[in-house]
Amino acid sequence: MKLGCDIVVIKRKRILLFLAVFIIVFFIVLFLSKSNSRYLKGDIVVWTEERYYSYFVNIAKEFKESNKKVNIKVLKIDKNEYVNKLLTTDKKDLPNVVQLNFVEIERLKNRIDLLEENKNIIETYKKNFSSSRIKEVEDDGKYYGVPFESKPIALYVREDILNKYGYEIEDINIWSQLINIGNDIKNKSSDEINLFSNKDKMNINILMLSQLVDKETYNKDKIINEINNIYKEDYVTEDDNYLFRIASLDFYDEIVKGSIKGRWECKNPPSFSVGENRLYDLGGKNLVALNVEKNKEAIKEFIAYSATNKELLSRELLEYEFFPSSLYSLKVKYEENKENIEGTSPFLTLMNIVERAPSIRNFDVLKEMLLEIYGD
Repeated sequence: MKLGCDIVVIKRKRILLFLAVFIIVFFIVLFLSKSNSRYLKGDIVVWTEERYYSYFVNIAKEFKESNKKVNIKVLKIDKNEYVNKLLTTDKKDLPNVVQLNFVEIERLKNRIDLLEENKNIIETYKKNFSSSRIKEVEDDGKYYGVPFESKPIALYVREDILNKYGYEIEDINIWSQLINIGNDIKNKSSDEINLFSNKDKMNINILMLSQLVDKETYNKDKIINEINNIYKEDYVTEDDNYLFRIASLDFYDEIVKGSIKGRWECKNPPSFSVGENRLYDLGGKNLVALNVEKNKEAIKEFIAYSATNKELLSRELLEYEFFPSSLYSLKVKYEENKENIEGTSPFLTLMNIVERAPSIRNFDVLKEMLLEIYGD
């Protein structure tokens, strides 16, 4: 009988011990949770262009729900004034978080903070980003920002006009084919149909520059001549009577909304020679930290949260606002308006480019030339 009582006592002690351990662990977790919540505090000021404004308003609201002591102010800055305002503002008055492409980062390097923390963010979320986008924010082992937006560049072709003059989109794979076909249609239409829109000048120049620099050997003067031989002023129009667009999600948005006439087909852009790489993500904006002395940890967490929030980034993609760099945000279901679209979905073409575009060789040379040409 005594043995049975001893067993009951032992069982009770074990239960009490288990409950005690559970309660201790529970309160430790609760304390750490509250401690971490208290740890993230302070004010964060975000400067953003209009295109990203709604996203940062929404992401700030969501971030604050989990971090009650962090106050986030999102200010809309005119796109044309954005970089100059950052260059001319006193450093102590700079915002904490901005969006810059890799050329703009080069111009503002001496004002950028959070280099080691950026490295931690990228290493933690490395699978979120393609190698090409990570390469664009890396310089000598340092990361000057975290990828936020991608700019996959595709070739959009006015398929109804192409067919009218006896051509197929499969006839266009390299630049010389595009120019020859475009010129033929331009002449046969008595110059009514031109090759390019003036809206794409920057896209075309940067794409061709990237392709030419990507070769194992390059010559700066030869590169400039090659570009000038393709993008000539008499190939460009300011109206809507053009055959080709070298563009990204922004032009697809125009097609879907019906603001562009005709039927369009989308494919990878042309290369200079058969067999060369045709997948190019020309790098949109990156999240960059400035003025972080007071609340470095909160700023770091906000940047990581903003760059990887799948749900909100996917929403912006589906509304054609911008193309996120986060690969997980691309795993979305969408219903495509095929009214003005032929062939493969532009969405699939652009996603494939973001996911598979390789890093550009001689990337430092590309940055140097872009600064030289467009730095001002």
